[in-house]
Amino acid sequence: MDNSRPLARSGLMGRTAPFGLATCLAFALVPIQPLGEHVVALLIAATISVLIIGAAVLFPWDKHPSYLEAIPPLAFFAVIPFLRQAEGGAGSGYGLLALLPILWLALYGTRFQLTLAFAAMIMTFAAPIILLGEPRYPPTEWRRVLIWASLGPLIGLTVQRLVTEIRRLAARLNEVARLDALTGIPNRRAWDEELTRELSRAHRSGKPVSVAVLDIDNFMAFNDGNGHRAGDQFLKDVAAACDEEIKDVDLVARYGDDEFALLLTDCALDDAHAAVERVKRAALEDQTCSVGVACWDGSETAEELVMRANNVLEEASKAQADRAALIKLGFYGQVAR
Repeated sequence: MDNSRPLARSGLMGRTAPFGLATCLAFALVPIQPLGEHVVALLIAATISVLIIGAAVLFPWDKHPSYLEAIPPLAFFAVIPFLRQAEGGAGSGYGLLALLPILWLALYGTRFQLTLAFAAMIMTFAAPIILLGEPRYPPTEWRRVLIWASLGPLIGLTVQRLVTEIRRLAARLNEVARLDALTGIPNRRAWDEELTRELSRAHRSGKPVSVAVLDIDNFMAFNDGNGHRAGDQFLKDVAAACDEEIKDVDLVARYGDDEFALLLTDCALDDAHAAVERVKRAALEDQTCSVGVACWDGSETAEELVMRANNVLEEASKAQADRAALIKLGFYGQVAR
């Protein structure tokens, strides 16, 4: 979920449900009064709440600037004075509802939006004292204003700081989970995700996409003969060399123990072969490898594309070490290094 768009359709019910339930409970607990100003205040509060909920659910927020999504929670501050008035004024416990927009903007808003909420909260408690006054809102109510002016920022800023830190750690964990621990390049999980996304982009743009799977020949023998430390260092060097040789928009990933995969964007088959040759010269030195290259046919899935490249890799491995095999729409051929 994109936290910068809290009113996006995806996951909206899950995000708004706790706040909606708290609001409904508040209305359910308002004591029924004889017809009069209490009922009028309650009806006004209910009308504003319905308008806010309707706007939050029905308005196409994703087609407008994200900062506008602060309007519904800020507008909720207009509900609170009428609920307090419906329950008798200063003695009402509905002032606690001011925490709802504070918490929403602490979770999903910016620091500036949260600051606006603090100002709106102060006005929520100060306006009745100024406009209506005694007996329902005596001067002693200014103490309540001061308390909320201290308590609101304390709660809001603390929650926002904790949420920001949690999101930062979650993003870092997700980043680490997508990297190979030894080489530091993307791992199989990251490869699968990026390839799927790239094929979606290619489907829209019509640009070619090629993949190459590179398998180091006789790596187990190299590892046994030179030691595991030397083998690990060799894999690191290969990964670094591959990363340097490809374009910034391309991707190299560790696909298996001694396999690397290249995602070559806006790259037809001939260009992919040239890129593979550059990578082999830069990365392998005296070691040899077999490579399978496939160009997306415009309709196959990511799994099918990689399977084609792997099938050609097997053909290259069987034919002769250090060979690059090419495949395009079912056509098989081999090109020597």
